[in-house]
Amino acid sequence: MFTIATMHATEAQIIQQLQTSLGLWLQIPMRIVSFFASEAFVIAIVPALYWCFHRKKGAELGLLILGSAFINLWIKQLLMWPRPFQLIPSVGLAHESTYGMPSGHSQLSIVFWAFMVQFLPKKWRVPVLIGVPLIIGFSRIYLGVHFITDVLGGYLVGILFFLFFKLIAPHVERLLQHSEWRIRVVLAAALSFIMNLLLPNDTMISGAFLGASVGFAFAAGKMSSSQSDTLSGKALRYAVGLASTGIIYAALKLAAGPIDAVSAHSQEQLIRFIRYAIIGGWISLGVPFLFIKLKLAGQEN
Repeated sequence: MFTIATMHATEAQIIQQLQTSLGLWLQIPMRIVSFFASEAFVIAIVPALYWCFHRKKGAELGLLILGSAFINLWIKQLLMWPRPFQLIPSVGLAHESTYGMPSGHSQLSIVFWAFMVQFLPKKWRVPVLIGVPLIIGFSRIYLGVHFITDVLGGYLVGILFFLFFKLIAPHVERLLQHSEWRIRVVLAAALSFIMNLLLPNDTMISGAFLGASVGFAFAAGKMSSSQSDTLSGKALRYAVGLASTGIIYAALKLAAGPIDAVSAHSQEQLIRFIRYAIIGGWISLGVPFLFIKLKLAGQEN
């Protein structure tokens, strides 16, 4: 009788055979491949686009990535499917702490690169859009952190979410263009509240979404949309933005410890929500304001 458990057992054996036939020398190359659809990579790229090249595109990508990450984590919590190394420990060439289905790297590779191909020459768009997700999905299977079905599920969710984004984004943009800032804040707060209801045990994404979306709304008229200065100017902005964000992050994390202790960890998720809301607000609004004060970016009239 076919069950999810038997399917996973079969897939785990396939992964074991794959590692045996290819050898373990691919472990480091596949870790490098996985990096190009990791949270660390995206966290580095989104601010670069927003701070240094095009504010509007950077804001779109930031909210797109946050929405995709939330959907991925929500589905993982609903399904609670295991990972291959939990069935056969020896196949775990890397480890993850969350559930397996759908693959976050595979989903992110679709969403992120489907957005980024618009900045590539046309002849590279199709190869990148097909090739990058495929090799990233393979890397997750080879490393033993995802079943084949996890990767396919990640592709499917990523495609559906990106198509949904492309469908509603123009309508939302037109609506917000004719709305005052209070409406934008209320909408961001409502979406963040829904996120908290659906994922009450992980408030990082909802907090970052609230802070970023509110920040993006207020920054819209304060910073030039397209940054056309020199490469050195862009590099300086990026360095200042990362350094200031790192300081804010470290300070908030340091302050969270004593506050958690005083509350006996009863408000841990609320504190986490506030912390990431501040970080999201700083990246989207605080850093652009800092650029203007330091004369590193132009202010729109």
